[in-house]
Amino acid sequence: EEKIIFDISKSSSLKIKVIAGKTYDVIFSADLAIVASGTATLETGLLGVPMIIIYKLSPFTALIARMLITPQPIGLVNIIAGKMIPPELLQQEANANRIASEALAILLNEEKKQEIIAQLQDIRTKLGEAGAARRAAQIACDMI
Repeated sequence: EEKIIFDISKSSSLKIKVIAGKTYDVIFSADLAIVASGTATLETGLLGVPMIIIYKLSPFTALIARMLITPQPIGLVNIIAGKMIPPELLQQEANANRIASEALAILLNEEKKQEIIAQLQDIRTKLGEAGAARRAAQIACDMI
């Protein structure tokens, strides 16, 4: 993967810097992250970085999931918060135009961006400094 990304960056007219092995440093320095649903949403949230959560299932799996599961947040930050903080784009919504639209809505609105950051800080406070993983797991289990 890293070689593919490097090759693409070399052929682009954009100034792209590939940084490997420093995930948290890169996320922390970002103005916005686009994150696949999973533990990465909690990690990004605890770093206080606004994000857009995306997730796509295979069409068949998505059909089964819609029949069996009540729609609810899928990002850990939203599950723990009990509300939508960063937007979640699922299935067909997770397309380039919609992702760009959501990104611009956050990046071009400083008030909205700061509100997201403040709400992410509330999650960090809720989980506390030590034992956050255990508390996050307990919150997730309580919802099941």
